[in-house]
Amino acid sequence: MFLFDQLKKGERPLRWLAWSLLVGFAALGFQLWRIQILNGQVYRDLQLTQSYRSVRVPAVRGRIVDRDGRVLADTRPKYRLDLYLDELAPQFSAEHSRLRRELAAARGGGATSRPGWWLRLVGKFRRSKVLPVISASENEGLRQTARYTVVSNIMAAAGARLGTNLVCQEKVVYRHWYNHRYLPFPILDQLTPTQVAIVTEQGWNYPGLELEQVPNRHYPEGTMAAHLIGHLQRGDVVGPDEPDYNYRLPDYVGKKGLEFTFDRQLRGSPGAKSILVNSGGYRFSERVLAESLPGATLTTTLDLELQRECERSLGLVTGEERGAVVVLDCLNGEVLAMASAPTFDPNSFVPSLSPAESERLLDPVLKPMLNRATDEIYAPGSTFKVFTALALLEAAIPLSSSFEVQGGGMSGRGVYHLGNRAIQDTAAPGVYDFHLAFIKSSNSYFIDHSLQLGLKRFLEFGRRFHFGEKTGLGVGRDEVGIFPEFGEAFANGQVWDGRNRNALADAAIGQQINVTPLQLAVAYAAVANGGTVFWPRVVRRLDSGDVLSDQPPDTVRTGQVRDHLGLRPEHLSRVQEAMRDDVADPGGTGKAASVVGYQVCGKTGTAEIKGGGRKDKVTWFASYGPYEQPRHVVIVMVESGRSGGGTCAPVARRIYQMLQDRRAGVRPVAVAREGRP
Repeated sequence: MFLFDQLKKGERPLRWLAWSLLVGFAALGFQLWRIQILNGQVYRDLQLTQSYRSVRVPAVRGRIVDRDGRVLADTRPKYRLDLYLDELAPQFSAEHSRLRRELAAARGGGATSRPGWWLRLVGKFRRSKVLPVISASENEGLRQTARYTVVSNIMAAAGARLGTNLVCQEKVVYRHWYNHRYLPFPILDQLTPTQVAIVTEQGWNYPGLELEQVPNRHYPEGTMAAHLIGHLQRGDVVGPDEPDYNYRLPDYVGKKGLEFTFDRQLRGSPGAKSILVNSGGYRFSERVLAESLPGATLTTTLDLELQRECERSLGLVTGEERGAVVVLDCLNGEVLAMASAPTFDPNSFVPSLSPAESERLLDPVLKPMLNRATDEIYAPGSTFKVFTALALLEAAIPLSSSFEVQGGGMSGRGVYHLGNRAIQDTAAPGVYDFHLAFIKSSNSYFIDHSLQLGLKRFLEFGRRFHFGEKTGLGVGRDEVGIFPEFGEAFANGQVWDGRNRNALADAAIGQQINVTPLQLAVAYAAVANGGTVFWPRVVRRLDSGDVLSDQPPDTVRTGQVRDHLGLRPEHLSRVQEAMRDDVADPGGTGKAASVVGYQVCGKTGTAEIKGGGRKDKVTWFASYGPYEQPRHVVIVMVESGRSGGGTCAPVARRIYQMLQDRRAGVRPVAVAREGRP
């Protein structure tokens, strides 16, 4: 070789150069041997020690507040103890090997102790006896058992130190390992302050165990306005544009109400942190890679005190009440309160719904999850006579001052004969003018005059109030209801045309058409304010959740006009006076809604439901007040009620009494709610 040839030559410089190169190569070789062979394990451990785990951290969800800033939905921090299963791989492997040796020994496979590395190396070249065969399914079962054993032992040891009994089921570990390994395995959901102190002050010697501070959605008012606010549900689906994290802390998404409609704004932007983990799975340190940005604060138009009174008053209805209340500001379309019963507690969905509560919420009759104010339609009954009366006045149909209601109805009531059909009246036989027919809610009077109007003009007038269309609230399904156009076909094949006098007779008294309580509230607001139909709104503004942000709030403009009806003032005044007297007159059907010092204008309604072996009633009281300066529209609907005047009007009276007391400066009395002082 060239190097050794130079050593034999006599030139001193070349000899020194050759020796230098030889010593250098020898030093490099020794250093390579020392690093690769002598200290190889040390560097392998060091490499693992410098392994980082990236974790997605959900942002703090934005608050939902009422018009005065009172909190309806908030996010509170809580401490949770998590176990990262992927970091227990060495422990899982060791336990799996132990279980395999035990199984082999039980089948006659020899000693259960693990041989040294030399014997294992030599054994590869020896002809050994046949060992017991462990099938693939058995091996997978051993792996599953090993994982459960390791996790169970860690949980038992951690529970002993925390003073609580931590037990897990094997199927839970199995399901998490195969379906949600990218999420931490929850050991203890909510630690007490004492337990947090134990974890932070005493330290831990368990691999993969981590104390996490996570945001926890909280609804301080419980069931209050639950259908409108909505609820959350676990949402761990990885988005297509999100980075690839090792782990993702549990996150939630809105599923109903405002939580769903404004989910993107409320969720904010998630952050990320990096965790330094050693070869044993123990954590050395962590650092924040990206700070999460909290979600926006959503300010609603709701009035919490008024909402509380609506729910309390509706809850006083005898029995398992199924109904809704809507309170609207008739001057700008703001939703001040919206209640639906039965209701639910959105707190029960976090972290997850219990089996018992899930069964209750799926009740096919009570339907607690259904927002009856916006997502269900009902026949309006006699509350629709307000619009029938306006249609007659606007069309210049002469209103008889001496109309006679024929006798022969059930329970001493009148009856109207339309061909071979006898339509029961709610008023007694006798002579009626418009005013008396209105406050006594005579079916015969309004049917007879509507037949002079004709179906086409009746339907065209009703659609001016936008019945049969969405209200545009943007929360829930927002049902369109049933209010056909002229010539449109029924589901049973009949047609809404001039030949169908029965359809007109039914629609004039609020049958065979359907509305939502919110639709009726919007229409009554137009009657109260002089003929302006507003788009209802429930959100005032969205403010950035970042206190240092200079971004202006995203404001929803108030008083957005949908339509001007152009109704003649004298016609509106005549109907409004009749509505006032329906409550103020001792003989009116709505007298149970009367409030001293506060003139309520209203109309009761009772609609019958028949078909499919079912016979039921929907009762209503639709109203606004005060008469001299209209401001609030109150709609009360109760399924299976006795009557509009007997069931719904008292609910409205309590709401108007609260409004009257507040106007007079009387503070509302605090009412204890279940589970809260």
